[in-house]
Amino acid sequence: MTEVDLVREFITLRRGRGLHRADVHRRIGRAVARWADIPADCGGADVRRLVNQAIGRLAEVDLLPEDRRIVLVALGLDRELHAATLSRRTSLLAADQRLSERTARRRVDDAFVKLAQVIAKHVDQQDPERGWAVRRLRVLVRLDRPAPEVIEERTVVATRDGLDHIVARFSVPRRRDGADIDREVDADIQHGVRIVESKRFGANHFWYLLALPRPLAWNEAHTYTIVFQVRDGEPIADHYVFNPLVSCSLFETRVRFDAARRPVAVWRTDRAVPRTLPHRGVPDGPLLPLDGAHEVEAVFDDPEQGFSYGVSWRYESD
Repeated sequence: MTEVDLVREFITLRRGRGLHRADVHRRIGRAVARWADIPADCGGADVRRLVNQAIGRLAEVDLLPEDRRIVLVALGLDRELHAATLSRRTSLLAADQRLSERTARRRVDDAFVKLAQVIAKHVDQQDPERGWAVRRLRVLVRLDRPAPEVIEERTVVATRDGLDHIVARFSVPRRRDGADIDREVDADIQHGVRIVESKRFGANHFWYLLALPRPLAWNEAHTYTIVFQVRDGEPIADHYVFNPLVSCSLFETRVRFDAARRPVAVWRTDRAVPRTLPHRGVPDGPLLPLDGAHEVEAVFDDPEQGFSYGVSWRYESD
C-alpha cells in the first residue's frame, strides 16, 4: 500500500456520485480495501459504512476536522453538502467555506493527499487485527453442560495478500461477588487455525493470536472453529453478544439452555450500545420462545461495528 496507490484510488472513487454510484463495490481498489477492510463481495451500503468508519477512526491530530470534512464531501458521505456530481459537491464546499471554486478543488486534492499519507504511515501491513473481515460467524452457546461453553465457527476473508495471522477475543463478566480475581477460560481449537499466543487484559478479557494453515490471498476465505470454556464455576453473563471489531456480513447464534433450569424470558438484543449491558433482566428486544430442544436462535445481517448483537435471558432467581 503506497500513497500513490491510495491517491489514485480515491480520485476514482470521488468522481460522479462518489461512493453512492451503483457500481462502487466494483471500483474499490486494493489499497482502499486494505485500509478500510472491505471484502470484495461488499455491497454499496457496506462500502459506504466501512469507509465512513475508517475515516472516523482517524485521530484529529492526523487528519484535521476541516480536511476530514472535505474528504467526506468529495466522497459523497457528508449529510449536508450532498450532490450527484463531484463538481457540484465542490461548488457547495466552496460556498460553505467562502472559497473560490479553484481553491476548493485544490483543497480537495490536498485533503486526499494528506489522507493517503496518514493511511500509509499508520496502517501496519502485518497487523493481525486488520487485513481481514468476517463473512460468516456461527455460534453455539451451551448452558446445558457443567461448564458454560461457546463454540464459534468463523469464515474469514482476506482483504490483503499474504494474510497469515488473525485475532480472536473473548470476555466474561466479573465474579458475582465483585472480587477482582482472574476468571478462568480455556480456549481450544477444533480445526482450521493454531493458537500461537494468548494474553489476558484485566481479570476477564482474553486475546488470542491465531496462525492460519497458510497465507491467504486477497479475497480468499478460510473457516475455523474455536471453543471457549469457563472453568472457574462462575457463570457467564445473562447474555451472549457479539461486538464486531471488523466488518461482518452474517452473524448467527444459537443458545442451548439446561432443561433443568429454563429461563423465564429470552429475547433478541439488536444494535445495543455495549455500555448498556448488562440489562439487569429487562428485555430490550423481541422475546424468543424456546423450542423443544430448549434452544433459541437469532440471525443478524451486516452487524455494525460499535454495537452489540445476540441473545439475552433472565432466570426466575435473577
